[in-house]
Amino acid sequence: MKVALILSGTVIVLLLLAFLPNILTRVMDPGNMRVIRAHCDAVGLSDVEIKRWPNHYGVSFRKNGKRHYAKCRVAGGTIKWKGKSPEQY
Repeated sequence: MKVALILSGTVIVLLLLAFLPNILTRVMDPGNMRVIRAHCDAVGLSDVEIKRWPNHYGVSFRKNGKRHYAKCRVAGGTIKWKGKSPEQY
């Protein structure tokens, strides 16, 4: 009986660890996307589309009539742009 409890507890912990990235993604992504969208609105960008990727967010936007794409990460509510930020276009 004890062995079955220990084994089932171990399996449950391993499953939680395996699905932890997916769980955190579902919890963190809406907030991160709101931060990105608020930044884009403050800069004055239009037609903003945000797409999730495993290691970054892809932000498509229109500035001065031209379509652009930028990559970023959000850490602690701060946006870190990979390459050019939207202000640089």
